[in-house]
Amino acid sequence: MRVDARTLVVRMVTTGSALTALAVAIWLLPASTHIVTWTEKGPVRLALLGPLRGLTLLVGAALVLTGLLAGVVKGHRFRRLAFTLAPIGLLWLWAVPYLPWLPDRLPLLLVLAGPGRWIVAAAVCLGVLFRMGALDPLLSLRPALDRRWVFGISLAAYLAFGLYSARTTGPSGDEPHYLIIIESLLKDGDLKIENNYARRDYRSFLSGDHGDLRPDYLQRGKNGEIYSIHPPGLPVLLLPAYAVGGYLGAVAMLCCLAALAALAVFDLSALVAGRTVATFTWIAVCLTIPFVPHTWLIFPEMAGTVVVAWAALWVWRSVEDVGTFGWAGRGVVLGALPWLHTKFVVLLATFAAALAIRLIKRPRALVAFATPMAVLGFVWLYSFYVIYGVLDPEAPYGGYTGLYVLTRNIPHGLIGLLFDQKFGLLFYSPIYLVAIAGAWLMVRQPETRYLGAVLIATVVLFSGSSSRLYMFWGGASAPARFLVPILPCLAPMIAVAVASARSASARALIGLWLVMGVGVAVAGIAWPSRLLLFSDPHGRARVLEALQGGSPLPLVIPTFTDPDWATQVGQLLLWLVAGAMGLAVLLLGARRGFFSAWRLAGVTTVAFVLSGAVLTARPAASVREATSQRGAIDLIWRLDPSRFRVFSYVTLRQVSPDRLRQLSTLALRPEPDAAKTAYITPLLFLPPGSYEAIVSFTGSGLHDGEVAVTAGSTQGVFARADGSLPSPTKLRFELPVPVRRLAVRIAGASTGSAVTRVEIVPLAVVPPQLREDTPVRAIESLNGPRGGLLVYTDPYAYPEGGVFWTRGAEQARVLVAPQGAGSIVLTLFTGPRSGNVTVVGAGRVETVTMSAGTTKDVEIPVPTGQRLVPLSIHSQTSFRPGDVDRTSADTRLLGCQVRIRLE
Repeated sequence: MRVDARTLVVRMVTTGSALTALAVAIWLLPASTHIVTWTEKGPVRLALLGPLRGLTLLVGAALVLTGLLAGVVKGHRFRRLAFTLAPIGLLWLWAVPYLPWLPDRLPLLLVLAGPGRWIVAAAVCLGVLFRMGALDPLLSLRPALDRRWVFGISLAAYLAFGLYSARTTGPSGDEPHYLIIIESLLKDGDLKIENNYARRDYRSFLSGDHGDLRPDYLQRGKNGEIYSIHPPGLPVLLLPAYAVGGYLGAVAMLCCLAALAALAVFDLSALVAGRTVATFTWIAVCLTIPFVPHTWLIFPEMAGTVVVAWAALWVWRSVEDVGTFGWAGRGVVLGALPWLHTKFVVLLATFAAALAIRLIKRPRALVAFATPMAVLGFVWLYSFYVIYGVLDPEAPYGGYTGLYVLTRNIPHGLIGLLFDQKFGLLFYSPIYLVAIAGAWLMVRQPETRYLGAVLIATVVLFSGSSSRLYMFWGGASAPARFLVPILPCLAPMIAVAVASARSASARALIGLWLVMGVGVAVAGIAWPSRLLLFSDPHGRARVLEALQGGSPLPLVIPTFTDPDWATQVGQLLLWLVAGAMGLAVLLLGARRGFFSAWRLAGVTTVAFVLSGAVLTARPAASVREATSQRGAIDLIWRLDPSRFRVFSYVTLRQVSPDRLRQLSTLALRPEPDAAKTAYITPLLFLPPGSYEAIVSFTGSGLHDGEVAVTAGSTQGVFARADGSLPSPTKLRFELPVPVRRLAVRIAGASTGSAVTRVEIVPLAVVPPQLREDTPVRAIESLNGPRGGLLVYTDPYAYPEGGVFWTRGAEQARVLVAPQGAGSIVLTLFTGPRSGNVTVVGAGRVETVTMSAGTTKDVEIPVPTGQRLVPLSIHSQTSFRPGDVDRTSADTRLLGCQVRIRLE
């Protein structure tokens, strides 16, 4: 069949556009763009771009390939090829951040220059596979898993990711405090924990890197002993697993409980909406945040979740199916809820009342059900009297609840639990919005009305009770921790809503929200070391920081964990408006019938992002300042003249070295330190290289004081000036390694208050390929006239201010910046022990035989021109100071003390 010229041209343009977009995307892979200054007039933006000849070759190859394909592939095959390759054209979105003008007006679009662009790449891959027909078998499936498969897949996934996460990061937040209660039960048979902290029983699950752990309590018992603020129910439940497998055994036990909860969620959803919808609901609830990662975290939430899931199932099923003893067992399970956490009393009350109403016509079963709950409740209350002398579940918290658990906190808590960027349920799993429609449908249908009323009451009462706590995020934890126990209540609502979804717009929205939730969960749990789901409560969401690129993304999305949380409500309203605009586009597209469900989802996403970019285009001054400072730091990190040309969007040409230095200068404002004896700039993370610190004061006179460039709390000093300081005072300094906590410190409150500006000027940054690929744990200054720096690279050294002890018989590795010295002299000391110490450095290996109580020197020549000299010290003997001197509280296992002198 012949093809007319116009049709051929259209197909060639489609294919050429797709291949050219791919070529441009390949060229942009190493590129980046950065806002380095941002005033009210708009941002000043720089781009790091590869050589233009690379772009020319790639685009030329794409056009030649298009011509060859048009000549070789004929007729319908070329039509099919153009149709298949068309989604690749979406890669033109990668070029949007590198356009002039538009990203300056809508800075949020710069997210497409960061890792967020891989979302576009994933959409491209799916689009191509879909048009090839490779996804047809998957899309034609209507999965209806058997409950055994649900349990098996859940357990396997939870164990795999849970144990991987536990091995990678270990317990954090309140988890160690729950584990120490188990230690006390195992070793002492009691709940008195002071002795367990004193003898560091937590070392069985926490490494020495975490430092000493202090007892977590607010009120001592009436006998003067310390009892944990955390309830004993979870430790008792995990005790057998911990006794067999330690910390990992406890994690595995929680994964088993989570799999049982997932099975109950599936079972209830299948009963109200069928197995196909139940499979969808299981994925939406049990494979998204916050169900994961709480499935394996040592918190009481997952144990409470499985009880709630069972209780919801019991409310639905016939009460005639279970005998008297079965109801007694159910009473025991529900009665255990307060032992897991006091806040679970609300769950006990709602489900106990709901089930009791259904048992009115079975008095014997009702008595059997209520009796264990009454007994367990009485014993639970009496335990507070035994320990604290009062029948008050709030006794362990002292006066804390009167200050921070208040009804007036409910609006704050609810907004945060739903919308906060670090801890909000809907932020990470928008699929739960479907539960709103499902709740309405459940109460309208007679067969689900009672279940719906019970579940809605449970959700409302528990959410309101939990949100009374000002700290709605629960300390160091994953998102929406306090809402985890009621997720099984939302599952049937989601199931009913999904079963009722018929329109293309509803399917598009539900599918989009599910993909978003599962995608964020996979990203969060696949790389546990990045802690994407564990954000600093008073910072910004790590998942947003990972996606932001050069945009202000984390700063224009609301967070409600700071005291000024009410000021974030306006920002939330802007994003709700953006959501409404996206929804309007969805409904319009569905009404006109232009798009399939998946295309509707894509168009809705684009409309939402564009609306958000427009509404946040003019952020506050603090956002502009923070974004430009981060952009300048990112630029400094990526500078590499051998790979990139620096392009300015102001002049539309390459930037000169002097102008680049000016644009990448960091302007800082020092603030008083905690003791108000000095002023300190915000902490910076800078790569190795040469820099200059410029400190400007008010007026032109001299100011008495001291200015120092330091590294963190260990106070490694890179440069110092004291005495009468002129304005400006300039200090040149070298960073031999990446420094994470760099600051300029101005000693003296009066001198610090006179500082108007501190600038850090990058003079010569070490390119990425020449930097030491070594982790930096701490940096200290060396004593002596030559100065020098000592860099710690592993946890096997105990820093002590330019002197360190090796950790037992472990090999400690450090780096020494000799500052032009010709040799490094190590003075070794093994305390009260005798033995051999092996020193490796500058290509030499020397074994020194040490005698107790004596020192020996080892001299290592510095190779000519070497900026960093790696050293390793390995002691074959060790001791604990507390074992040698009974008055010492030092229980560290020490090997060899090392003092370093430069000559």
